[in-house]
Amino acid sequence: MNLTKIHPKTDLFVRTLKKKLRDAAGIFLLKSWERIEKENVGTVEDTMLPEIIRIQAEGFENEKPEEMIKYSNKFRNVFYVIKNQDKVIGYCTYRLKPAYSSRGFEKKSVIYSIAIDSKFKNQGFGRKLLEESIMEMKLNRVSSVFLFVNVNNAPALKLYKKTGFSIVKEVENICGQNERCYKMELKLF
Repeated sequence: MNLTKIHPKTDLFVRTLKKKLRDAAGIFLLKSWERIEKENVGTVEDTMLPEIIRIQAEGFENEKPEEMIKYSNKFRNVFYVIKNQDKVIGYCTYRLKPAYSSRGFEKKSVIYSIAIDSKFKNQGFGRKLLEESIMEMKLNRVSSVFLFVNVNNAPALKLYKKTGFSIVKEVENICGQNERCYKMELKLF
């Protein structure tokens, strides 16, 4: 029996299992999620998905629409949209995950994806969307928010720094094959 043929399958199984466990823990953390009424920022509804997928495709080459649909079903409470005149012009979706530290159990979140319609960029909508969703994270005792951003995405880096994120480290192959990106963090508590 050739062990090199078994190893990739085992590795894929372990990664898939870890992802399923992480998602299940995130869904559990959403059970008692408290909401804040926000002007022009709300949570996703199924009717919004075609517009969100269009905005996603406009901003990201290799993203898969089925992942966005999955996140809208699993993490609806932390899948935010921003509207202008009742039209979806952007979205931001998070994943929640438990973490253990010297302080004990903590809730952390990771921004899975964020994008604004190209016709509405540089008008403050991205910042409003981030700030409003982060306010709700604070209310729900999320200790920190992480994200990954391409090192060459100057507008996004500027937005994240203005919002209070700082660079933790540089990593490869997270934002795409052979791409360098920064892992950034915003500490809330």
